[in-house]
Amino acid sequence: MKFTNSNLLSHPDRLLEQHTQSVVDIALNFFDKEKINDQILKDILTIITFSHDIGKSTEFFQKYIRGDKSLKNKKETKHSLLGGIVGLFLADKYLKQRSIDSPFLLSLAFVLPKRHHSNLNNFLIEPILEEKEIQILKKQISSIDKEKFQIFFNNLNVPNKELLKFSFDEIDFEYIKQLLRKIIRFIRKLKNEKSLNYYVDTVLLFSLLLDGDKSDVGIKTDKSLIFRDIQIEPEIVDRFIESLPKDNNLINQLRQKAYTEVSNKEIDINQKIYTLTLPTGLGKTLISLKFALKIAQKVKKEKGQSLKIIYSLPFLSIIEQNFIVFENVLKHNGINPDSSIILKHHHLTGFKYKGKENEFDYDTSRILIEGWNSKIITTTFIQFFYSLISNRNKMLRKFHKFTNSVIILDEVQSVPHKYWLVLKKVLTQMAERFNFYVIFSTATQPFIFDKNSFTEILNSKPYFEILNRYEIKIDKTPKTVNDLYDNLQLEKDKRYLFIMNTVKSAKELFGLLKKDYPDEVIFLSTHLIPKERLKRINLLKKQDKKIAVSTQLVEAGVDIDFDVVYRDFAPLDSLNQSAGRCNREGKKKEKGKFFVLNLKDEENGRFYHSYIYDPVLVNATIEILEEEKYQEKDIFKLINRYYERLQKIKSDKVSQDLLQMLYNLKFDDEREKDRINSINDFILIEEDYYKEDVFIEIDEDAQKVWQEFTKIWQISDIFERKKAFDSLKAEFYQYVISVPISKNTPPVENNFYYVPISNLDDYYDLETGFRIEGDFYFSV
Repeated sequence: MKFTNSNLLSHPDRLLEQHTQSVVDIALNFFDKEKINDQILKDILTIITFSHDIGKSTEFFQKYIRGDKSLKNKKETKHSLLGGIVGLFLADKYLKQRSIDSPFLLSLAFVLPKRHHSNLNNFLIEPILEEKEIQILKKQISSIDKEKFQIFFNNLNVPNKELLKFSFDEIDFEYIKQLLRKIIRFIRKLKNEKSLNYYVDTVLLFSLLLDGDKSDVGIKTDKSLIFRDIQIEPEIVDRFIESLPKDNNLINQLRQKAYTEVSNKEIDINQKIYTLTLPTGLGKTLISLKFALKIAQKVKKEKGQSLKIIYSLPFLSIIEQNFIVFENVLKHNGINPDSSIILKHHHLTGFKYKGKENEFDYDTSRILIEGWNSKIITTTFIQFFYSLISNRNKMLRKFHKFTNSVIILDEVQSVPHKYWLVLKKVLTQMAERFNFYVIFSTATQPFIFDKNSFTEILNSKPYFEILNRYEIKIDKTPKTVNDLYDNLQLEKDKRYLFIMNTVKSAKELFGLLKKDYPDEVIFLSTHLIPKERLKRINLLKKQDKKIAVSTQLVEAGVDIDFDVVYRDFAPLDSLNQSAGRCNREGKKKEKGKFFVLNLKDEENGRFYHSYIYDPVLVNATIEILEEEKYQEKDIFKLINRYYERLQKIKSDKVSQDLLQMLYNLKFDDEREKDRINSINDFILIEEDYYKEDVFIEIDEDAQKVWQEFTKIWQISDIFERKKAFDSLKAEFYQYVISVPISKNTPPVENNFYYVPISNLDDYYDLETGFRIEGDFYFSV
């Protein structure tokens, strides 16, 4: 009996040949679209995408996919390892025919299909094949219906199909073991080569495989959507700025001057790394968007290549703020900001991908959003850096989107200095190999790159020297919070901001000020639910409160303005960011006052800055701030001296260790304390205290959300439950805080820490947030 199709399933609703064909097509389409000029790599990608689900042709998998759940956890049902074996066999045959000796390409053909449902591991361990695994593989191969498999192969229409032709009978496991040993010998030698090309090629092909696989399964509509070529002209920013209210003060004059200088700057598309350094309040967001669109336009004109704009920031609050700005720019120009034009992606993003006329279903939306299928993407540092340097399947799927992109890294000084070297090396490698452009945008430009390896978008020095909105007074004398309070003399016609280093010191000062100014003082920290934080920040923007006590939450990107700012001691870049909240708009008749204090814990005499900041950074700041008084115009020189000093004294050991892991393709291994032992040890944000997520049922709206969550928790199907929760997630996390709970532990309901409204007072203060018992010295 002959079949028109193989009758082999890859998924319950999908034939194996349909899925394989689509994955190959999508991956190769992306490869061609990204103009990666490497035919050998492209052929290896063809082999990898063809092989990845070959193991699903076994009788075991076919019975399982048709409903035999007794086979679900059987080793014979697993398909990825057999895909890796076929990939290795085909790659070896292909390379031999071309007289190419490349253990590296062999490793890709084996490891990537093997790992396409999991995270990447140590490439030195991956090629180890145990005898019991070989026996299972042989059992799987003998179960394959050869006639059906031949029909499956005949139904494929892929480029260079001849390179995929094989018979399972040809696979000799003794020879396979020889190839795997050859790979191991090669991986051992990688530490001496110190080349990032191996890492980049590995995650590039892994990314293309993952995106092809997930896009085929998840996108239920026309898949041409993921290849849309969208062009946005830079002039849309000009027209938006022209529509804004005009105020001819010094700040607006400088904003316009900076914008014009950038607009008139000629672009050399061979220059890939840029810096944009301007004082706070001068419009870096719109300037960087304008310049990124200019780069994209020039590359399209000269190379015919479309670039994405990826705008990445460290803080969720700024992402929401800047996403709205970008949307307004588009709307003002008559552009419908659907999800193919602009996308917001972070861990709290709901999965609603909006087309021109409709919203896509959950599964399609999730795949499109997580795959960054948009012209402009606004996202977090976590999403960006973990998609660039990672072992994680979910994160690395996006890697190939970097190959044609302009990356705007806003507030890049937030990246820990221990990672500067590895960041420089990886970004440089990406820029050298691809149409990969980077704009570092900040008021506090760290010395990540050497001066001859980047281009300044504008001459920043005059902007810093002409602005003189505040005076700075440095008081290094140790003081307690009580000392600070006792010496305060607040003037009635001025607004005050106190930025503290720890939640403990912030709560202590707030309690003291509350006695004297019960209706005028407001508190901010991450111990308040996000919904309440946003409400209070908006009150401060409207200048409805005279006094604010906050942690570093307001340090960068929050558009608030005060006459007087007090800041507990911190590294100079943090002090500069905090100072940006002082007389920000420059509209005051007299200069603002920025006081830097040196607060210590009254209980043990320890400085609060020592709980949260690297002593290397603090000591460098102490050395630089030699005088007691400065002005804003001095900041430019101080910051440069600070980073020059940091360059001399900082340790690159963490970066060097991480680079070695990248060179060695050591994606994962057991964690070791205080040591980088694999790529997976790259941790951008470290927490010193153990925290848990807690839902705070603060009001009736929160009650409704919790009730909906309770209903979702009753859904037995784990995938349906996740889908239902994803639709609620953004609203749910408006009531969630992440706090240490060891000494004041809330009850657990639905597998989540939960403070019911009936017990609210036991765990949550409406003014200062979660009630922490015992010592607590964490920031924000």
